[in-house]
Amino acid sequence: MYKYVLILLLLIVSFSLFGQSADQRGVQQETVTFLETTKVNDFLQILESFSLKYESKKIMNLSTNNEPIGVPIHNLTWRKALELIALKNGLVIEDGAGVIYVKNAEKQLSVEQAMQLPKSSDEINTKQVRISAIAFNCDRAFLKSLGIDWSTLLNGKVSANVGFATSASVPTPTLSISGSRTTPFNGGTIEVKALLAAIESNQVGTIIARPTVVVSSGKSGFLQVGQDVSIKSVDDAGNTIDKFFQVGVIMDVAPTVIKADSSDAEVIHLVTSIERSSATPGEISTVINKNKATTNLILYDGEETVIAGLYDTDEMKIWSGIPFLKDLPWWVFGIRYMTGFFKIDKKERELVIIIKANIIDSALVRQQKQNQ
Repeated sequence: MYKYVLILLLLIVSFSLFGQSADQRGVQQETVTFLETTKVNDFLQILESFSLKYESKKIMNLSTNNEPIGVPIHNLTWRKALELIALKNGLVIEDGAGVIYVKNAEKQLSVEQAMQLPKSSDEINTKQVRISAIAFNCDRAFLKSLGIDWSTLLNGKVSANVGFATSASVPTPTLSISGSRTTPFNGGTIEVKALLAAIESNQVGTIIARPTVVVSSGKSGFLQVGQDVSIKSVDDAGNTIDKFFQVGVIMDVAPTVIKADSSDAEVIHLVTSIERSSATPGEISTVINKNKATTNLILYDGEETVIAGLYDTDEMKIWSGIPFLKDLPWWVFGIRYMTGFFKIDKKERELVIIIKANIIDSALVRQQKQNQ
């Protein structure tokens, strides 16, 4: 008798558990809590761990919304929290194979709004600007020995002041880059391409990057050669979130072509920011080393400009002394310690960035020229 009663009780419990929805079972397992100031990206990134655990699905954010979620979440299952925030921020949730997509809600236009849309865009006739840059690091003493004056940059050449008094400290390939060994005596010009070749051949510097980007007038362009570094932090609700920082060679430009009223001449108003950064993980936090330059200037078509004067110092500990004796093993009467010593070698490097801007015709004009 007791055996049948026990079986009946087990069947009732099984049916009650089976009848619960996934969200009801989730309440018994885990709930989440968020502040209303949590950003949408951080919110979805944290929920992804719950999605992988309970549904084996990643969360892919295809929306452009990264505003605060707007409402506080207190002891809700991850799925109900996701649906609530999607509804609050006008997002759409779509379940796929192994992934949950979060998208912007498509805006439906009425017939009247569709009729009022312009049939052509002024952007078709907008001119474009090609921004070319060369970023390189060089030993400051080497550039100083050449007497380079970056303010004289014109048509790919800079002024140099290398005389016979300093020629002994200047490598031979550098003296010959301007055409002959005698022309630098009274000063002269050096082509930037030849200068860069001499810097690399003499191993006193290196070219970091040569980014080039084409941007429509009045728009902004972005180029990154590097990676995004993740740094973990804890928000006010106690959740662990990852903050990503961009490192590498980063160029952000915003050119505008301006036409003079009195003539057909055109100039380029250029707002640009160039950064070179790297991340060094530490025991407590990650250190981001950064060299960044921002400028706002006016250039004519094809003109070049230079951002220079950004210095950093490398320190190396070198074992020096009397040759051969300083390299003897320590057990040879300790001679290495009497004939050798450590010295700190400091090298100061200069980051130089050369920027060139060229105006490009609009797409329609280029097509007309091609068809001619």
